[in-house]
Amino acid sequence: MARWPWALPLASFVAGCASFALVKRGEAMAQWIALLAAAGWLWLYGESLVSRLFERHSGRPLSPALRHMITQSLQQELLFFALPFLYGATQRDVGHWLFTGTAVAAAILTTLDRPYAHLVGRLALTRLLFHAYCCVVASLVVLPVAMRLPIEHALPASLAIGGLGLLLGLPSTLRQMASPRQRIGALAVLLAFPALVWVGRAHIPAAGLWVMQASLSRSIDRLKPGPEIERISLAELRETGMVAFVRIRAPTGLAQTLHFVWKKEGGGGEAIPATIQGRSESGWRTYTRKRNFPPDAVGRWTVDVRTPDGIERALLRRLN
Repeated sequence: MARWPWALPLASFVAGCASFALVKRGEAMAQWIALLAAAGWLWLYGESLVSRLFERHSGRPLSPALRHMITQSLQQELLFFALPFLYGATQRDVGHWLFTGTAVAAAILTTLDRPYAHLVGRLALTRLLFHAYCCVVASLVVLPVAMRLPIEHALPASLAIGGLGLLLGLPSTLRQMASPRQRIGALAVLLAFPALVWVGRAHIPAAGLWVMQASLSRSIDRLKPGPEIERISLAELRETGMVAFVRIRAPTGLAQTLHFVWKKEGGGGEAIPATIQGRSESGWRTYTRKRNFPPDAVGRWTVDVRTPDGIERALLRRLN
């Protein structure tokens, strides 16, 4: 590790890219790679327990340097594994880029020993928060890819996994606080972390899904859309309506509901549901056709393709 500090993050990133490519091909091997990546959770959650068991059976404490090296290495593995999936799902949304950029910065931080020790390893509270963050990021990828969990359920489950890590690490973290004021502050920070993620859930990329093709047209034949259009006359709109078409890749076996949200600028929206199934390289083709437009239909229309979260996350930012 000292001689080749770049080896582990490089291997983790390559594993993530390989798994991303395998998911695109629909191969089940990607699920096993994702499960192996998730095995790091066990150490992150059980680090203190493993240390106590080691000391009880060997009669001497586990080296703190070794503990920290294993933890930092596993955090590298989880973050670098998740990056290709987050990048593939990132859309033209400031929140998307901010979340993915934060994951990139965290992954790079785990490769820099001195900044990592100063920013993460120095305080018990920051170590615990970074543990939880890595588990949440990895869960967003592993749950849809390996467990075939729909995207709208993956985020609450990821927060539950991160929250479990916070609860397990809370007693030892509070014991290291010198005063009641510090303990209260630590509790406030730990409660704010999942709340902040939940409030910003609309801007978290839908890792595991990515749009291969999207278009607006007047017609569709056997799931092949007609010529893409940018403008349409009111008479043509009344005659044929409009078709919003997408081709989406998803992990094999994943059943996912999407909403096509049709909206006129300055007006309300109409959500039309559609269901996709994870499959191989060609992706899943689906569309909605809208015929019922209001009398004042002239204007700029957009179609957002979203997952059905409480606050819907844009999968495809928009078709104009």
